[in-house]
Amino acid sequence: MKKLLVLGLIMAVISMLPGCINEKSVIGGNKSLKKAEIPNIAKYAKYMNLIYYDENGNVVNPYNGEKWAYKIFVDATGQRFLLKNESQPIPGWAEGKYDKVINVPLKNVVVMSSTHIALMEAINDDGSVINSVKGIMWGKSYKWYFEDINKSLAEGKIIDVGSDYNPDWDKIIVISPQVVFVYPEYSGDKVISKCKDLGITYVADAEYLENSHLARCEWVKMFAAFYNKEDVAKGYFDGIEGNVSKIKGKLSNVNEKPAVIWGYNSKWGCYVPREDSYVVKAIELCKGNYIFKELNGTENAKIDYETFAEKAKDADIWIIPSSTTWLSNFKENHPGYETFKAVKNGRVFCVSPDYWQVGLLKTDEVLLDLATILHPEIFKGRETHFFLKYNIEKNTAEPFRS
Repeated sequence: MKKLLVLGLIMAVISMLPGCINEKSVIGGNKSLKKAEIPNIAKYAKYMNLIYYDENGNVVNPYNGEKWAYKIFVDATGQRFLLKNESQPIPGWAEGKYDKVINVPLKNVVVMSSTHIALMEAINDDGSVINSVKGIMWGKSYKWYFEDINKSLAEGKIIDVGSDYNPDWDKIIVISPQVVFVYPEYSGDKVISKCKDLGITYVADAEYLENSHLARCEWVKMFAAFYNKEDVAKGYFDGIEGNVSKIKGKLSNVNEKPAVIWGYNSKWGCYVPREDSYVVKAIELCKGNYIFKELNGTENAKIDYETFAEKAKDADIWIIPSSTTWLSNFKENHPGYETFKAVKNGRVFCVSPDYWQVGLLKTDEVLLDLATILHPEIFKGRETHFFLKYNIEKNTAEPFRS
């Protein structure tokens, strides 16, 4: 998902790959993955099937302070995992409810994506979660913005196990992971197939299907379940949720919504998010008026540049989901950009180099930055980090100060 040099650009072009996966195409056995239909601990994440039980098999919610003994998680491919402490017996009431048993907390895992790392960092209060990571796909192929990951890669505590397109399975076999965390679809399906052949347990999460920032961030609770870090996850997510609520409160009286375009043109084409994507939901939360609302669905849409330019020229704000590293041909790829309203008014923004890694961890700060560039009059004196003011002529970017 995330050859970071080339792959990172692809991610930026399509506004983060998972967002363009069609939820109807995710298959678990003979069943398509469906939104959670049984009570679980998710408030926003529609596709997270994680249920907690007490010793007698009664459903409980640790995020409401209730005591739990066991957990059952259904992943994005339909696998049902019974999660228990190593010393616990398998309870009789769980018969028929699970396919595999995993002893937690995990101590030896391989991860596919930097977004997995981001959510693991959120619960890494004592270092044990990141210490459990023994292999990362694309580990040394790009810059990491998490210092503990850089250090562990340099010291050989974490091994680069190759790309997700062609992992080094010999290295993975030597690691002998308890779990490989993956995304289904695209290259992930090949990883899943090989894991099956080798008898390696994989867990596929569905964070990429969610259509809001809070829902995506809430998948921290899945990782917490695998590490017995529910208390840490609660503190983290409650903080994120509270900060987002404050942002919404400050914007509650906004009546004038700036017209916003999100996207840009590259050699891969011109992609913009559809109406129900998490990107557009964030723009709406921050009281912006997204100009391609007629594009229904959650995936990203590929459109011709002429269509893009015709609407983009009247947008108040232009957000480019890439950092300057990948924008050296920006002017050539956007003929007529000088006439765009946002360009004339100096309201063109790109994202910071760490946006695609750290942004999920700091969901509240991403939304606060977005609100700041949309409504600087409300957030006076703030300096942004994740959304930067972009100088097209120089291909440079700097924090925006409201």
